Amino acid sequence: MKLKGPILLFIIIAVVMVAIFFVRPMIFEKRQRATSDATVETKVIKIGGDGYLGYWFITSPEMRMHAPRQGLEIDFTDDGGAYAERLRKFASKEYDCIILPVNSYLQHGANHKFPGVIAASISESKGADAIVGFGDVVPTGKINELNDPNIRIVYTSESPSSFLLDLTISDFDLDQLKGNNNPWRSEVSSSEEAYKRAKKSMKDRSVGDAFVMWEPEVSKAIEELGMKYIWGSDKFAGYIVDVFVFHRDFVSKNPEMASNFLKTYFRVMDIYSADQERMIEEMSKSTNLKKNVVENMVEKIDWYDLHENCSQQFGIPVQVGAQTDDRVFSTIISCMDVLARSGNFDASKLRDPYKIVNSKFLEDLAKKGITQVGTSQSAKVVFAQLDESGWKALREVGTMRVEPITFQSGTNRLDDPGKEVVDRVAQMLTNNYPNYRVAIRGHTGPGDAKANQELSLRRAQVVLQRLIAVHSIDTNRLHAEGLGATQPPERKPGESTRSLRLRMPRVEFVLLERSRGI
Repeated sequence: MKLKGPILLFIIIAVVMVAIFFVRPMIFEKRQRATSDATVETKVIKIGGDGYLGYWFITSPEMRMHAPRQGLEIDFTDDGGAYAERLRKFASKEYDCIILPVNSYLQHGANHKFPGVIAASISESKGADAIVGFGDVVPTGKINELNDPNIRIVYTSESPSSFLLDLTISDFDLDQLKGNNNPWRSEVSSSEEAYKRAKKSMKDRSVGDAFVMWEPEVSKAIEELGMKYIWGSDKFAGYIVDVFVFHRDFVSKNPEMASNFLKTYFRVMDIYSADQERMIEEMSKSTNLKKNVVENMVEKIDWYDLHENCSQQFGIPVQVGAQTDDRVFSTIISCMDVLARSGNFDASKLRDPYKIVNSKFLEDLAKKGITQVGTSQSAKVVFAQLDESGWKALREVGTMRVEPITFQSGTNRLDDPGKEVVDRVAQMLTNNYPNYRVAIRGHTGPGDAKANQELSLRRAQVVLQRLIAVHSIDTNRLHAEGLGATQPPERKPGESTRSLRLRMPRVEFVLLERSRGI
């Protein structure tokens, strides 16, 4: 009984302490809000990302002003591009949302059973990621000239730079560069370090021949070091796309926060798109980059507003009868294919891409009518008809990687495996390389020159017709050519004559573009 007094005293002290440290601040906070414009209580949304300019709207002055009005406080962490660590923290719920390229989420998210869902697309790189180097690396400008194990390539590991290399090796069959332990590979930790290596290589060529970077280092290497632009993300589409990924638990427990964040983000984009001069000025201040550098970088980033997210990325109609496209799914599939071919992804870990996508938030915003007019920089290329001289004047960009296209025995008809290969090529031409004309070149083994030329042309024409009839590819993009046995493939190191002859009958797809100055 004697202990009642001390216990009661302890309880009183505890109540007072709770009042001092918890209740009093809450009352003060409530009083402040009641007597000011800050009437909405804010909740913190933790976002993991890096300093890439494509993510700038998230931390922009307008976002800092508008987010609290929607009850949001944004806690943004710049990890410098440490994607594996970003996914680890995301999986352990240290972040509610992460922003990163689709390929990085596929590669690193698989290790954590994909803890989040893609809720919206942010932007696509249109030259912000590139391979630069000395002029003699690709003297003719054809990307296949990179297929030389003696060329030393410096790049940032586990980044958009490494993915740019992987897709180039994969799509253009640079077989001499395949594998992750080859001597040509020189890995660094950042784009800035790749630039420093490029600078050293001006005096010591053994440091590197080609360098994979992202902006602003790409522009600096070209302008300050006089390096040549070899290949970059402006040369293809649907690969390097950045997205918002929300944690599955956050989506389940805080759907309103996720929706309010996206609504605010797209509203901020709308404000800046109406005043780009102010946008450039504020970007320059926050990044400590000169305005002309920022302007150059902005031209290489294609942002997706809400309208474009709905109609182009997620297949959500914003008005009755409007055409839609679901490019985000094409991007997921394209990236999975590249990662699988390069040995960086097990396709069995994600058989259904819809499992990592949640379009509900965009659908809800579209239903509420919160969409802007699309402001995408991308435009569909119109291909005019060319005569033979026009086709001959085009410049070869590169020969695509294609599995052997097979025909029914003794005929010019594609067999089922042959049709599957042509169909895969059609998807790449449509989704990833939409801005190029294509020479479809038939080749044969040794034999009668005239007969071989006719056979190779007929087979190229059969492939061309399937691309048009089945996949509706513009006929003005395609040109069938029969070369017979005049251009055998290059002999691989240690390859026997018999093996070489077996590879001679083939159909090649060569990407073409207008020559400079024409």
